[in-house]
Amino acid sequence: MGIRSDVGRIERQYLLDMLEVEGARILEIGCGEGRLTWHFAGLARSVVAFDVTPDTLQDALRQRPEQIADKVSFLEASGVHLPFKSGSFDQALFTLSF
Repeated sequence: MGIRSDVGRIERQYLLDMLEVEGARILEIGCGEGRLTWHFAGLARSVVAFDVTPDTLQDALRQRPEQIADKVSFLEASGVHLPFKSGSFDQALFTLSF
């Protein structure tokens, strides 16, 4: 039997350990379908998550938990030219994006 691991769980825990998320304004670059977004949104003051792929953003919107819907905004945008003023966020995430 091979070694099994939960890479997603390890990644989430590592990021939560490394970032000050509680009460923070979070920018998530390349959010995809929101696989990490939900883990931070419950603790953060707000999350702005964006991706260049409209289909994955639609998936994220469909999966958005009702209790944190007001804390999360999704945008279709590129990480090359961020459409935000400097200092708009306390933390930024950029994981597993291409």
